[in-house]
Amino acid sequence: MIPTIRRVAATPFTVGLMAFAALSAMLSAPASADALQQQAQAVFGSGEAPKPHFSKAEAALGRVLFFDTRIGRDGTNCGTCHEQSKGGADGRKTALGAFGRQGKRNTPTIVDIVPQISMHWTGDRESLADQAIRALTAPPAYAHASTDEALAVIKALSDLNEGFNALYDDGVTAANWGKALSAYQEHLVTTSAFDRYLQGDAQALNAAQKEGLKTFINTGCAGCHNGRLLGGTSYQKFGIVADYTQHTGSQEDIGRMAFTGKESDRRVFKVPPLRHVVQTAPYFHDGSVAELKDAIDIMAKVQLGRTLSDDDNQAIQTFLQAVTAPMPAELQRP
Repeated sequence: MIPTIRRVAATPFTVGLMAFAALSAMLSAPASADALQQQAQAVFGSGEAPKPHFSKAEAALGRVLFFDTRIGRDGTNCGTCHEQSKGGADGRKTALGAFGRQGKRNTPTIVDIVPQISMHWTGDRESLADQAIRALTAPPAYAHASTDEALAVIKALSDLNEGFNALYDDGVTAANWGKALSAYQEHLVTTSAFDRYLQGDAQALNAAQKEGLKTFINTGCAGCHNGRLLGGTSYQKFGIVADYTQHTGSQEDIGRMAFTGKESDRRVFKVPPLRHVVQTAPYFHDGSVAELKDAIDIMAKVQLGRTLSDDDNQAIQTFLQAVTAPMPAELQRP
């Protein structure tokens, strides 16, 4: 089993050290290239993409809805914050939504978005469908006064109404809106060099990328950033061994505590996936760090209590280049 940190204990310092120690004990330094590949497969999986739960027809409808400027109150749509040229994110520190409202948190990519334990930085959306439905009334998104108001707008657009009726017996409903948008996003899947390596192609990574992979694992990064997405499978306190605000210049964000009300969730966030991280600057929940090099250094310090050498930092960056891939052609208006 791959050790993941599902919850945060009362002593986060020991939690972080235990996670690192457990990973290090299970995954000792490989003696050969084949051993490194096997080690990576144990931590990150087979490299195979998850099978979609929805049909291509539903994904095609979802793509239309994703970019449609007629549904939101001021033309804001999902594509406003998720651009192909920005790695499926928006390149801003925090999202800019309907009527110029500034969001509180950084926009994550929607490419290779599954599987994750939840959506949003604090996990306050249970699924892609939940996120899509609640976006209809979220002030920074579609900004409708009610879900019924939003659905009435969709029903009044004959092409969209016909599209729903062609796929769903009950036509335009909140549930079907969620299904269609989930289908589209689940189909936004890429294959990276690292995926091919995990699938068995030992030559898919070059020597520098393999060295970066070893550094990523041996440093302790994979204690939380594991699985196909290199994250998204657990929650963790930001700043286990040091106060992150002292390194990022941020104001405190209580994180998941705002959603759960639990003191133990203060400064806890979902561990962000690192797929496409080289394309989605700036970094962290508040976009407070502009450069990947700095983000890596900060994570080593505040999560693991380590100071990386320039060589180790560069090695990790080189590995992360192998984890990204060109954006899908479908991530644009049909």
